[in-house]
Amino acid sequence: MMRSNPLVTEVLVGLTRRGSAQLDHLGALLLQAAVLFVWWPKGDVTELLASQHSPYTLVALVMAMGVAMAYIALRAGVEAILFPGQHGLRDWALATPLGLGPILRGYLVGQLLHSLHLVALSSPLLLMAFTVSGGEWAALAWCVGAALVQALFYRLCGAITHFIVGQHEAESLLAIRTILVVVYVPVGWLLPVTSHVAFTFRALGETVATRPAIAEAPDVAGFLAIYAGLSMLAALVVYRLLQRERRRMADSPVPAPVREVVT
Repeated sequence: MMRSNPLVTEVLVGLTRRGSAQLDHLGALLLQAAVLFVWWPKGDVTELLASQHSPYTLVALVMAMGVAMAYIALRAGVEAILFPGQHGLRDWALATPLGLGPILRGYLVGQLLHSLHLVALSSPLLLMAFTVSGGEWAALAWCVGAALVQALFYRLCGAITHFIVGQHEAESLLAIRTILVVVYVPVGWLLPVTSHVAFTFRALGETVATRPAIAEAPDVAGFLAIYAGLSMLAALVVYRLLQRERRRMADSPVPAPVREVVT
């Protein structure tokens, strides 16, 4: 069962403990709070709503949440973020007898739990923005779900970067920031179907009382399918890299010590 997977256990336990990872979570919340403050309606909300043009407060906040979750996922992928007591992906592959399949599954579930934790932290801000902007709960749920799928892809990209760059912190941070900027700006501009910003605006920004946005957004399935497919390919790459690390360990004349697996 997934609950007994030690990688999932480490994440569940780590989320309840204090550590440097909480500072990254606080930074993400501060970013979203700043966006909420800037995009909060400054005039008469009643007149604004009567004009059939809802404030873009919720749109801006969901966009900011998506960016923050992606960046935190990248940092977690290169292991710049580790919860107290949490071990890196390479450690699980080299220092435990756990199979690579359970390791990768636990890693992916752990990322999902981490992202859900970030959404839970952001929920008061989301509810405030939803109250003033209005919209549809289904559209908001799709946007949050899209952010979760996107964050999973970025987490795997971070893990691949970590295997390639290694323990070089400066190079790792430069690499993940480049990945984030390139995918979010030029790729998102050239291929809007891959952009969480464009996805969010279509789902929430164009909503009016007489037009269900999510029902008429043709790229919902496209966005999710693209990122799910990319995540599967990235997961396969991570699996191959884990296999390579284990083969290297097996060929090494000095075997790595086997650590007792947490249950």
